[in-house]
Amino acid sequence: MRILLIGLNYTPESTSIGPYTADLAKHLQNEGHEVLVSTAFPCHPQWKIWEGYQGRYRMHETIDGIPVQRTWLYIPKQPRKALQRILFDCSFAASAFLGNLFTRVDLVVVISPPLQAGLTGWLLGLLNGAPCFFHIKDLVPDAAIAVGAMREGQWPVRLAHALERFVYGRMAGIGVITPGFRNNLVRKGVPADKIALLPDYIDPGFVRPGPSDNEFRAAHNIPPDAFVAMYSGSVALKQGLKTFVETAAQLRAYSDILFYLIGEGPYLGELESLSQTFGLTNLRFLPLQPRPALPLQLAAADALVVTQTKAVTDIVFPGKLLYYMAAGRPILAAVSSESETGSFISEHQVGLVTPPEDAPSLAAAILRLKTNRGLTAELGANGRNVCLQMFDRSKVLTRFTAHLETLAAGKRRRAGTVAKSTRDMGNSV
Repeated sequence: MRILLIGLNYTPESTSIGPYTADLAKHLQNEGHEVLVSTAFPCHPQWKIWEGYQGRYRMHETIDGIPVQRTWLYIPKQPRKALQRILFDCSFAASAFLGNLFTRVDLVVVISPPLQAGLTGWLLGLLNGAPCFFHIKDLVPDAAIAVGAMREGQWPVRLAHALERFVYGRMAGIGVITPGFRNNLVRKGVPADKIALLPDYIDPGFVRPGPSDNEFRAAHNIPPDAFVAMYSGSVALKQGLKTFVETAAQLRAYSDILFYLIGEGPYLGELESLSQTFGLTNLRFLPLQPRPALPLQLAAADALVVTQTKAVTDIVFPGKLLYYMAAGRPILAAVSSESETGSFISEHQVGLVTPPEDAPSLAAAILRLKTNRGLTAELGANGRNVCLQMFDRSKVLTRFTAHLETLAAGKRRRAGTVAKSTRDMGNSV
């Protein structure tokens, strides 16, 4: 089967959706399918085109034996501005459509966000007589509303809801990564039997538990007996990382507790300024580390932190949780207890959940883990076991591939039935 995989992010981007899309493409190829990838020029999380890709409108390259086409992308100067973000998403949707106008495939798979790419996939599917599968990693526009970037009732939100209804109604199938996402879509009128639960995935052989006193600590002069609370990933509005900085301020008197914020994004400057305002010496900022260094980086932590704003409920399930669990470290989550993240962590006992935007509560949870190493080890071990059981890349992608093959086969059977009926009608005339 010839498959067109459309996704805004792709390797060499090592955060956000990129690694997942690359893993899916590689698995489909290994299963004997011909995969074509349509993506943008790498820009995440810095919001600028990476060196080596600049000054181009379109390019082709081959990554791990897979043909990859990159098409033009508008990069907003102010990513927080809703209109500029909409133009960012639309630019990829439009350039990907034009770039694949004459591509012939049997199946189109779209990774969302952006929501607009669903329109691209549907149109290309029509041109090919091929089904389109829409896989949702983040709910749009719900996420933008939750973090205050957009408000319900505004024309961009009304337009986005209309686009949602249009896209969801025309997909042959829809994938979601959590049950909460499924419930969200059902409430919006999407038939439950159209939705497949296909969670994110990770290679548990890549990130695995290891000693905390390792090369990463040595390289950054971290004492072996220091308790390290670490955040790793994108620095954007929905992360609510102001709480992380405020928690470091709460615990500045503890010389043996260190905070590491490792990542990049449009809100990094504000967090650095806040740290300077507090005069913090126990909080250290590092840029994103090379992907091969990630296992040692995560192993160097005693607890791995995720924060969210109060408004985030069923719209986000951070992919970083899988990496945190694979590393065998407890998760400290300053999130709503009713959110997808909070519910999951509590249900599977892989960490401690504290209220969002509540630095004193997060500080208390850090002290609890610091003084109870048995609990720290237990929660970390639980996380590793859950990762192996639920998110092992080979298991999830096997189900994912089988679902896509069934979807495409159903389309071919229906096409064959229509063709036979047409012939029979012709013979009876």
